[in-house]
Amino acid sequence: MEPKVRPAVGYVIYISWALAMMVYGGFGFLIRDWRLLQTVVTLPGFLIIPGLWLIDESPRWLIVNGRWREALQVLTKVSRWHGVDLPPEAEMKALVEEQPEVDKIETQPFSLQRLLSAIKDEIVILFRTPRLRMITVCVFLGYTMASMVYFGLSLSGGTISDNPYVFMTLSGLMEVPAYTFTIPVVQRFGRKYTLATCFLLSALVLFALAVIPAGYSVAGVALAMMGKVCITAGFQTIIFFSSELFPTEVRSRGVSAAFMMSRIGSMVSPFITDLVGSVYRWAPFVVFGAGALLSGAVTFLLPETKGQKLPDTVAQLEEKSCQQDKLSVTQVS
Repeated sequence: MEPKVRPAVGYVIYISWALAMMVYGGFGFLIRDWRLLQTVVTLPGFLIIPGLWLIDESPRWLIVNGRWREALQVLTKVSRWHGVDLPPEAEMKALVEEQPEVDKIETQPFSLQRLLSAIKDEIVILFRTPRLRMITVCVFLGYTMASMVYFGLSLSGGTISDNPYVFMTLSGLMEVPAYTFTIPVVQRFGRKYTLATCFLLSALVLFALAVIPAGYSVAGVALAMMGKVCITAGFQTIIFFSSELFPTEVRSRGVSAAFMMSRIGSMVSPFITDLVGSVYRWAPFVVFGAGALLSGAVTFLLPETKGQKLPDTVAQLEEKSCQQDKLSVTQVS
């Protein structure tokens, strides 16, 4: 997506997630057998599979990986759909061939040792250089904490509300403004400060939930919904932000690994809610609030990507980082 519409598309597509949560609350109320409920909500996932053949590969990724002929085919299709004339083919070919390519991996016969070595290389590359290493650690932490708080609040319906089905439906409803109202904020104030603010507001709400007495269910639900709006906006912002932070060369690896870290957060959240919460009712909210506070503080270490040219390779990322450091030193001097 071009930069001016990228935030809108990056947020609006997740409204379907919010609508699905609302529907899930209704299905949960109507279908009390969890096996049947799981089957009903899982089967529609097969409808996604045919759509995979309708999606083109990213031209930027194709160019970086030296597959310029396929990139030209995609760009030609896009230009035809939008009624835009591309430069002559020879000029386009010269343009894409000028782009830096990633190191080619020599094709070798399959073996378990080579497979494990390839997996190790895929992971290590995200920590190979200083700037990329900092981005990876900060993004991993942000994903983990965002997921832990997000699902922690979603699973706290039985503690906060008298009706967990209504709580789930309201949680989905609150995500709609979280996805829509954050778009102009991100466009105006940038990704970094929006993300930090979302995390810090989530922490404040969670700490407030920790001190609300058990009998004040209406106040608890209201605070929980405010927290859900904040952490939902933060979760989506870090998803969008990370897609711009990682260079094209490692973007799919970086974002995929970050989502894997978020699953760790989601797996931990029910243990915090059920086990820790059974001992001290307020403790899960303090743990979630501390996690959100930590993520908000770490966000300030990340570079802003609003209005910046996104790097295609790790080398470009490090070169840009060095130039920014030299500029900062010059300004201080």
